[in-house]
Amino acid sequence: MNKFLIVTSLTIQMAFGAEVDSFTRRNESFIDSSTYINKFANEALISATSKVEQNCNTEQAKKELYEQLTKYFANHTKGKLVKDLLHGEEIDRKITPLRESIYGKWKPLDGLRLGSRSAHKREFPLSPLIRVGDRLIGIDKLEHMFGMGQRYFKKHYLKKKDLKKVLKSGIIGEKFILGGQFLATGVFSFADLSANFNGMRFWNHMLQENPDILGAKYNYGPYILCENNTFKVNPQKSIDFRNYIDASVDESINCPKFARKTAVKKYTQALEELNMKCPLVDSELEDIKQKYSVIIKSDKKKRPISHWIINDEIVEDVSYFNEF
Repeated sequence: MNKFLIVTSLTIQMAFGAEVDSFTRRNESFIDSSTYINKFANEALISATSKVEQNCNTEQAKKELYEQLTKYFANHTKGKLVKDLLHGEEIDRKITPLRESIYGKWKPLDGLRLGSRSAHKREFPLSPLIRVGDRLIGIDKLEHMFGMGQRYFKKHYLKKKDLKKVLKSGIIGEKFILGGQFLATGVFSFADLSANFNGMRFWNHMLQENPDILGAKYNYGPYILCENNTFKVNPQKSIDFRNYIDASVDESINCPKFARKTAVKKYTQALEELNMKCPLVDSELEDIKQKYSVIIKSDKKKRPISHWIINDEIVEDVSYFNEF
């Protein structure tokens, strides 16, 4: 990797890189944040649509709409919702100190962003854990939904790129930039990949100009209508993040892989000390494999979506060139 790529990788990591410990504080009580998050999101739709003054039937108006929505649905540096989740007083979030977490014994070669001395000094060395419905997830998964999910959406639905290629681009990003190599966190997160994919669905549901890729029963949109040349919020449809947050974005079910074998050993030992394993519940892993079993038609090998976003193997080190 040349110097430019190294600098680029570290810069992107500073903006996006985060991991979550889904195990250490799992048995504590969490207040469900879904009602608050949903209320915030649906009010954001009202605000965003009110700021688009162009004829909603034009492509330029749609572009402006997405720009307005991105002010609310984006990562922790830009998106109002994620900022509120990280800093707002009404959210029950739990932060696990890095030294007390399953990554507490990480060294720089296991993953620089978790194993360096400076990692412990960051405000959020690990993404805070929140409850959305019956799932415990890191706030970073919503960042993936909004950020990488929008990239997937634009590539697949707006630029008409092949879905398999879009999913593979996310895998490459996760392996070499967003986590899965030792210059980053050293954690290759399948749950992040699922969050990206579900974020693509979330953005598609805004105007719902395309049927949901998982089938008609998942057509949760459109959240926004174009009526009388004006965007308006659909009174019959509202955002409910419980429709997007399932076991596939829970890292205790959709297990990660790691940059080095030493990291695999440390991760496994940390779970054994907690008397836990990954996946925590085998049946939940089978459920999400079934949910995402839709075959990608353009894939000559006829593999399902689950192949690209779910770890149905074992917790091991990442294969950088022979996997997928």
